[in-house]
Amino acid sequence: MVRSWMGAAAKRRSSWHSRSLVGAALVGCAGMLVACGDSGSTSGGSGTVKSDRVVFADYGGTTRAARKQAFLNPFSRAEGVRAISADADPAKLVLFGESRRADWDLIDMDGWDVDRFMRRGLLKKLPPDVTRVDLVPKTYRDYATAGYNASTGIGYRSDRGDAPRSWGDFFDAARFPGKRAVPSFTYFMAEAALLADGVSCDRLYPLDLDRAFAKLDTIRDDVLVYDSFGQAVQYLAQGSVAMALVPNSRISVLEEQGLSVGFSWDDAFFTWTAAAVPADAPDADAAFALLNAMAEPEAQAEFSRLTKYGPMNSEALELLDDETREQMPNTHLDTACEIDNEGLSADFDKYSERYQKWLAQN
Repeated sequence: MVRSWMGAAAKRRSSWHSRSLVGAALVGCAGMLVACGDSGSTSGGSGTVKSDRVVFADYGGTTRAARKQAFLNPFSRAEGVRAISADADPAKLVLFGESRRADWDLIDMDGWDVDRFMRRGLLKKLPPDVTRVDLVPKTYRDYATAGYNASTGIGYRSDRGDAPRSWGDFFDAARFPGKRAVPSFTYFMAEAALLADGVSCDRLYPLDLDRAFAKLDTIRDDVLVYDSFGQAVQYLAQGSVAMALVPNSRISVLEEQGLSVGFSWDDAFFTWTAAAVPADAPDADAAFALLNAMAEPEAQAEFSRLTKYGPMNSEALELLDDETREQMPNTHLDTACEIDNEGLSADFDKYSERYQKWLAQN
Protein backbone atom coordinates (compact mmCIF):
# COMPACT_ATOMS: atom_id res chain seq x y z
CA MET A 1 0.00 0.00 0.00
CA VAL A 2 1.36 3.40 -0.98
CA ARG A 3 0.52 6.20 1.38
CA SER A 4 -1.28 9.39 0.51
CA TRP A 5 1.85 11.55 0.43
CA MET A 6 2.72 9.96 -2.91
CA GLY A 7 -0.69 10.69 -4.38
CA ALA A 8 0.28 13.89 -6.18
CA ALA A 9 3.29 12.22 -7.77
CA ALA A 10 1.16 9.31 -8.92
CA LYS A 11 -1.28 11.72 -10.60
CA ARG A 12 1.57 13.50 -12.34
CA ARG A 13 2.97 10.15 -13.46
CA SER A 14 -0.28 9.23 -15.19
CA SER A 15 -0.21 12.49 -17.11
CA TRP A 16 3.33 11.67 -18.28
CA HIS A 17 2.20 8.22 -19.49
CA SER A 18 3.93 6.50 -17.56
CA ARG A 19 21.81 -0.71 5.14
CA SER A 20 21.10 -2.10 8.62
CA LEU A 21 23.42 -2.34 11.27
CA VAL A 22 24.61 1.19 10.98
CA GLY A 23 28.02 1.39 9.46
CA ALA A 24 27.75 -1.93 7.58
CA ALA A 25 27.06 -0.29 4.24
CA LEU A 26 28.81 0.08 0.91
CA VAL A 27 32.27 1.65 0.87
CA GLY A 28 33.23 3.08 -2.48
CA CYS A 29 36.65 4.64 -1.79
CA ALA A 30 39.69 3.42 0.06
CA GLY A 31 40.12 6.55 2.16
CA MET A 32 37.82 7.89 4.81
CA LEU A 33 37.72 11.36 3.24
CA VAL A 34 37.85 11.80 -0.53
CA ALA A 35 37.89 15.15 -2.30
CA CYS A 36 35.07 15.06 -4.83
CA GLY A 37 34.82 18.60 -6.11
CA ASP A 38 37.28 20.63 -8.13
CA SER A 39 39.64 21.20 -5.24
CA GLY A 40 41.54 23.89 -7.13
CA SER A 41 38.45 26.04 -7.53
CA THR A 42 38.56 28.77 -4.89
CA SER A 43 36.79 31.70 -6.50
CA GLY A 44 33.76 32.61 -8.53
CA GLY A 45 31.23 31.75 -5.85
CA SER A 46 28.04 33.59 -4.99
CA GLY A 47 29.57 35.14 -1.89
CA THR A 48 26.87 33.70 0.38
CA VAL A 49 29.00 30.74 1.51
CA LYS A 50 31.84 31.58 3.89
CA SER A 51 33.16 28.02 4.43
CA ASP A 52 35.80 26.76 2.03
CA ARG A 53 34.75 23.11 2.19
CA VAL A 54 31.79 20.82 2.81
CA VAL A 55 31.97 17.15 3.86
CA PHE A 56 29.23 14.81 2.61
CA ALA A 57 28.96 11.38 4.25
CA ASP A 58 27.53 8.64 2.05
CA TYR A 59 27.72 4.89 1.43
CA GLY A 60 30.06 4.83 -1.54
CA GLY A 61 29.39 2.73 -4.60
CA THR A 62 27.41 3.93 -7.59
CA THR A 63 25.60 6.70 -5.72
CA ARG A 64 28.87 8.35 -4.67
CA ALA A 65 30.10 8.54 -8.25
CA ALA A 66 26.74 9.87 -9.45
CA ARG A 67 26.54 12.38 -6.60
CA LYS A 68 29.95 13.73 -7.55
CA GLN A 69 28.91 14.22 -11.16
CA ALA A 70 25.39 15.53 -10.59
CA PHE A 71 25.83 17.58 -7.40
CA LEU A 72 29.26 18.01 -5.87
CA ASN A 73 31.41 19.02 -8.84
CA PRO A 74 28.90 21.59 -10.18
CA PHE A 75 28.52 23.02 -6.67
CA SER A 76 32.28 23.30 -6.24
CA ARG A 77 32.62 25.14 -9.53
CA ALA A 78 29.75 27.50 -8.74
CA GLU A 79 30.63 28.31 -5.14
CA GLY A 80 34.39 27.77 -4.92
CA VAL A 81 33.83 25.26 -2.10
CA ARG A 82 35.78 22.01 -1.94
CA ALA A 83 33.32 19.12 -1.69
CA ILE A 84 34.63 16.05 0.14
CA SER A 85 33.08 12.59 0.42
CA ALA A 86 33.28 10.59 3.64
CA ASP A 87 32.08 7.13 4.61
CA ALA A 88 28.77 7.39 6.44
CA ASP A 89 27.91 5.74 9.73
CA PRO A 90 24.72 7.12 11.30
CA ALA A 91 25.74 5.76 14.71
CA LYS A 92 28.47 8.40 14.81
CA LEU A 93 25.80 11.08 15.12
CA VAL A 94 25.48 10.08 18.77
CA LEU A 95 29.22 10.64 19.30
CA PHE A 96 29.04 13.95 17.47
CA GLY A 97 26.24 15.01 19.79
CA GLU A 98 28.30 14.12 22.84
CA SER A 99 31.40 15.98 21.63
CA ARG A 100 29.36 18.88 20.21
CA ARG A 101 31.26 18.73 16.93
CA ALA A 102 30.55 16.66 13.83
CA ASP A 103 33.08 15.31 11.34
CA TRP A 104 30.63 15.84 8.46
CA ASP A 105 28.36 18.59 7.26
CA LEU A 106 25.84 16.36 5.47
CA ILE A 107 24.85 12.71 5.61
CA ASP A 108 22.88 10.62 3.13
CA MET A 109 20.17 9.19 5.38
CA ASP A 110 17.33 6.69 4.99
CA GLY A 111 13.90 7.85 6.09
CA TRP A 112 13.78 5.69 9.21
CA ASP A 113 17.16 7.06 10.33
CA VAL A 114 15.93 10.60 9.73
CA ASP A 115 13.00 9.75 12.00
CA ARG A 116 15.01 8.37 14.89
CA PHE A 117 17.86 10.88 14.84
CA MET A 118 15.51 13.84 14.33
CA ARG A 119 13.59 12.77 17.42
CA ARG A 120 16.84 12.60 19.40
CA GLY A 121 17.79 16.15 18.47
CA LEU A 122 20.87 15.07 16.50
CA LEU A 123 19.91 16.77 13.24
CA LYS A 124 19.97 20.49 12.54
CA LYS A 125 16.67 22.11 11.60
CA LEU A 126 16.91 23.54 8.11
CA PRO A 127 16.55 27.32 7.72
CA PRO A 128 13.50 28.60 5.81
CA ASP A 129 15.57 29.45 2.74
CA VAL A 130 16.66 25.83 2.22
CA THR A 131 14.54 24.23 -0.50
CA ARG A 132 12.10 21.57 0.67
CA VAL A 133 11.25 18.82 -1.84
CA ASP A 134 7.70 17.56 -2.20
CA LEU A 135 8.36 13.81 -1.99
CA VAL A 136 9.93 14.01 1.46
CA PRO A 137 6.98 13.57 3.84
CA LYS A 138 5.95 16.78 5.62
CA THR A 139 6.96 15.36 9.02
CA TYR A 140 10.61 15.38 7.96
CA ARG A 141 10.88 18.34 5.58
CA ASP A 142 12.47 20.62 8.17
CA TYR A 143 15.32 18.14 8.67
CA ALA A 144 16.07 16.49 5.32
CA THR A 145 15.81 17.41 1.66
CA ALA A 146 17.00 16.52 -1.85
CA GLY A 147 17.97 12.83 -2.04
CA TYR A 148 16.38 10.04 -4.05
CA ASN A 149 14.00 7.12 -3.75
CA ALA A 150 14.66 3.43 -4.32
CA SER A 151 12.82 0.14 -4.53
CA THR A 152 14.45 -2.87 -2.93
CA GLY A 153 13.09 -6.11 -4.30
CA ILE A 154 14.00 -9.44 -5.85
CA GLY A 155 16.82 -9.39 -8.34
CA TYR A 156 16.98 -12.72 -10.13
CA ARG A 157 18.63 -14.74 -12.84
CA SER A 158 16.27 -14.68 -15.82
CA ASP A 159 17.79 -17.84 -17.31
CA ARG A 160 16.72 -20.14 -14.48
CA GLY A 161 13.11 -20.84 -15.43
CA ASP A 162 10.07 -18.94 -14.15
CA ALA A 163 10.71 -15.45 -12.82
CA PRO A 164 9.91 -14.90 -9.11
CA ARG A 165 7.04 -12.46 -8.69
CA SER A 166 6.53 -12.32 -4.94
CA TRP A 167 8.35 -12.67 -1.66
CA GLY A 168 6.55 -15.99 -1.37
CA ASP A 169 8.57 -17.10 -4.40
CA PHE A 170 11.77 -15.89 -2.74
CA PHE A 171 11.03 -18.23 0.16
CA ASP A 172 9.94 -21.15 -2.04
CA ALA A 173 13.21 -23.02 -2.58
CA ALA A 174 11.40 -26.10 -3.90
CA ARG A 175 9.79 -24.28 -6.83
CA PHE A 176 12.66 -21.82 -7.29
CA PRO A 177 15.84 -23.74 -6.48
CA GLY A 178 19.16 -22.04 -5.90
CA LYS A 179 20.81 -19.85 -3.32
CA ARG A 180 19.30 -16.55 -2.14
CA ALA A 181 21.66 -13.65 -1.43
CA VAL A 182 20.75 -11.81 1.78
CA PRO A 183 22.47 -8.84 3.46
CA SER A 184 24.81 -9.01 6.45
CA PHE A 185 23.21 -5.75 7.62
CA THR A 186 19.63 -5.17 8.75
CA TYR A 187 17.72 -4.41 5.58
CA PHE A 188 14.16 -5.61 4.96
CA MET A 189 14.62 -9.35 5.43
CA ALA A 190 12.07 -9.51 8.28
CA GLU A 191 9.63 -7.49 6.18
CA ALA A 192 10.16 -9.82 3.21
CA ALA A 193 9.58 -12.86 5.43
CA LEU A 194 6.34 -11.43 6.80
CA LEU A 195 5.00 -10.59 3.34
CA ALA A 196 5.88 -14.14 2.25
CA ASP A 197 3.99 -15.44 5.27
CA GLY A 198 0.81 -13.58 4.36
CA VAL A 199 1.09 -10.28 6.24
CA SER A 200 -0.09 -7.29 4.20
CA CYS A 201 2.21 -4.36 3.57
CA ASP A 202 0.12 -1.93 5.63
CA ARG A 203 0.30 -4.23 8.67
CA LEU A 204 4.03 -4.90 8.79
CA TYR A 205 4.72 -2.65 11.78
CA PRO A 206 5.22 -3.23 14.59
CA LEU A 207 7.20 -6.19 13.28
CA ASP A 208 6.19 -9.64 14.50
CA LEU A 209 9.79 -10.78 14.85
CA ASP A 210 8.95 -14.27 16.07
CA ARG A 211 6.86 -14.88 12.97
CA ALA A 212 9.42 -13.26 10.68
CA PHE A 213 12.35 -15.31 11.92
CA ALA A 214 10.37 -18.52 11.88
CA LYS A 215 9.84 -17.85 8.17
CA LEU A 216 13.50 -16.95 7.69
CA ASP A 217 14.43 -20.29 9.21
CA THR A 218 12.75 -22.03 6.27
CA ILE A 219 15.49 -20.80 3.91
CA ARG A 220 18.38 -20.99 6.37
CA ASP A 221 20.17 -23.61 4.24
CA ASP A 222 19.59 -21.67 1.02
CA VAL A 223 21.19 -18.31 1.81
CA LEU A 224 24.48 -16.73 0.82
CA VAL A 225 25.27 -13.63 2.86
CA TYR A 226 26.65 -10.49 1.19
CA ASP A 227 28.36 -7.50 2.80
CA SER A 228 27.44 -4.93 0.14
CA PHE A 229 25.01 -4.55 -2.72
CA GLY A 230 27.99 -4.66 -5.04
CA GLN A 231 28.80 -8.13 -3.75
CA ALA A 232 25.15 -9.17 -4.09
CA VAL A 233 25.04 -8.32 -7.79
CA GLN A 234 28.41 -9.98 -8.28
CA TYR A 235 26.86 -13.19 -6.93
CA LEU A 236 24.00 -12.77 -9.40
CA ALA A 237 26.28 -11.96 -12.31
CA GLN A 238 28.43 -15.03 -11.77
CA GLY A 239 25.43 -17.29 -11.13
CA SER A 240 26.29 -18.11 -7.52
CA VAL A 241 22.71 -17.29 -6.51
CA ALA A 242 19.34 -17.56 -8.21
CA MET A 243 18.01 -14.40 -6.60
CA ALA A 244 18.95 -11.62 -4.20
CA LEU A 245 17.39 -8.83 -2.18
CA VAL A 246 18.77 -5.72 -3.93
CA PRO A 247 17.83 -2.14 -4.91
CA ASN A 248 16.46 -1.61 -8.41
CA SER A 249 19.45 0.43 -9.61
CA ARG A 250 21.83 -2.49 -9.15
CA ILE A 251 19.84 -4.68 -11.52
CA SER A 252 19.54 -1.90 -14.09
CA VAL A 253 23.34 -1.80 -14.28
CA LEU A 254 23.54 -5.56 -14.95
CA GLU A 255 20.76 -5.37 -17.54
CA GLU A 256 22.65 -2.62 -19.37
CA GLN A 257 25.64 -4.97 -19.47
CA GLY A 258 23.51 -7.57 -21.23
CA LEU A 259 23.42 -10.08 -18.35
CA SER A 260 20.50 -12.47 -17.88
CA VAL A 261 18.91 -10.82 -14.89
CA GLY A 262 15.58 -9.24 -13.96
CA PHE A 263 13.95 -7.30 -11.14
CA SER A 264 10.52 -7.84 -9.62
CA TRP A 265 8.71 -4.61 -8.76
CA ASP A 266 5.86 -6.45 -7.03
CA ASP A 267 5.91 -5.58 -3.31
CA ALA A 268 9.39 -4.09 -3.68
CA PHE A 269 10.14 -1.95 -0.63
CA PHE A 270 9.78 1.69 -1.60
CA THR A 271 12.04 3.95 0.47
CA TRP A 272 13.38 7.45 0.31
CA THR A 273 16.78 8.81 1.21
CA ALA A 274 17.52 12.47 1.81
CA ALA A 275 20.42 14.58 3.00
CA ALA A 276 20.45 15.81 6.60
CA VAL A 277 22.80 18.12 8.50
CA PRO A 278 24.25 16.94 11.83
CA ALA A 279 23.31 19.24 14.69
CA ASP A 280 26.94 20.30 15.19
CA ALA A 281 28.09 20.45 11.57
CA PRO A 282 31.15 22.73 11.32
CA ASP A 283 30.32 24.11 7.86
CA ALA A 284 26.55 24.31 7.95
CA ASP A 285 26.42 27.33 5.64
CA ALA A 286 28.03 25.32 2.84
CA ALA A 287 25.79 22.36 3.65
CA PHE A 288 22.65 24.47 3.29
CA ALA A 289 23.87 25.91 -0.01
CA LEU A 290 24.67 22.42 -1.32
CA LEU A 291 21.22 21.19 -0.31
CA ASN A 292 19.63 23.93 -2.39
CA ALA A 293 21.73 22.91 -5.37
CA MET A 294 20.88 19.23 -4.89
CA ALA A 295 17.15 19.97 -4.74
CA GLU A 296 17.09 21.64 -8.17
CA PRO A 297 15.02 19.64 -10.70
CA GLU A 298 17.84 19.59 -13.27
CA ALA A 299 20.34 18.20 -10.77
CA GLN A 300 17.84 15.67 -9.46
CA ALA A 301 17.10 14.52 -13.01
CA GLU A 302 20.79 14.08 -13.78
CA PHE A 303 21.31 11.95 -10.65
CA SER A 304 18.33 9.81 -11.66
CA ARG A 305 19.69 9.33 -15.18
CA LEU A 306 22.96 8.11 -13.74
CA THR A 307 21.53 5.78 -11.10
CA LYS A 308 17.93 4.88 -12.08
CA TYR A 309 16.90 5.90 -8.56
CA GLY A 310 13.94 8.25 -8.48
CA PRO A 311 14.09 11.99 -7.73
CA MET A 312 12.57 13.48 -4.58
CA ASN A 313 11.65 16.69 -6.37
CA SER A 314 8.81 15.50 -8.59
CA GLU A 315 9.45 18.34 -11.07
CA ALA A 316 12.55 16.41 -12.14
CA LEU A 317 10.36 13.67 -13.58
CA GLU A 318 9.26 16.05 -16.34
CA LEU A 319 12.90 16.28 -17.46
CA LEU A 320 13.32 12.53 -17.92
CA ASP A 321 12.31 10.47 -20.93
CA ASP A 322 9.80 7.62 -20.73
CA GLU A 323 12.44 4.89 -20.91
CA THR A 324 14.37 6.32 -17.97
CA ARG A 325 11.24 6.85 -15.87
CA GLU A 326 10.21 3.24 -16.50
CA GLN A 327 13.36 2.10 -14.70
CA MET A 328 12.66 4.19 -11.60
CA PRO A 329 10.56 3.53 -8.47
CA ASN A 330 8.30 6.53 -9.12
CA THR A 331 6.79 4.67 -12.07
CA HIS A 332 6.02 1.52 -10.07
CA LEU A 333 4.23 2.95 -7.05
CA ASP A 334 1.06 0.97 -7.70
CA THR A 335 2.80 -2.31 -6.86
CA ALA A 336 5.21 -0.99 -4.21
CA CYS A 337 5.25 -1.65 -0.49
CA GLU A 338 6.09 1.67 1.12
CA ILE A 339 8.17 1.40 4.26
CA ASP A 340 6.68 3.04 7.36
CA ASN A 341 9.70 5.02 8.56
CA GLU A 342 8.25 5.73 12.00
CA GLY A 343 7.39 2.06 12.48
CA LEU A 344 10.79 0.82 11.36
CA SER A 345 12.54 3.47 13.44
CA ALA A 346 10.74 2.24 16.57
CA ASP A 347 11.63 -1.42 15.88
CA PHE A 348 15.09 -0.93 14.47
CA ASP A 349 17.32 -1.72 17.46
CA LYS A 350 15.61 -4.95 18.49
CA TYR A 351 15.22 -5.94 14.84
CA SER A 352 18.95 -5.46 14.22
CA GLU A 353 19.92 -7.47 17.29
CA ARG A 354 17.64 -10.34 16.30
CA TYR A 355 18.83 -10.36 12.70
CA GLN A 356 22.49 -10.47 13.66
CA LYS A 357 21.82 -13.40 15.97
CA TRP A 358 20.04 -15.20 13.13
CA LEU A 359 22.97 -14.64 10.79
CA ALA A 360 25.42 -15.90 13.41
CA GLN A 361 23.56 -19.21 13.54
CA ASN A 362 23.97 -19.83 9.80
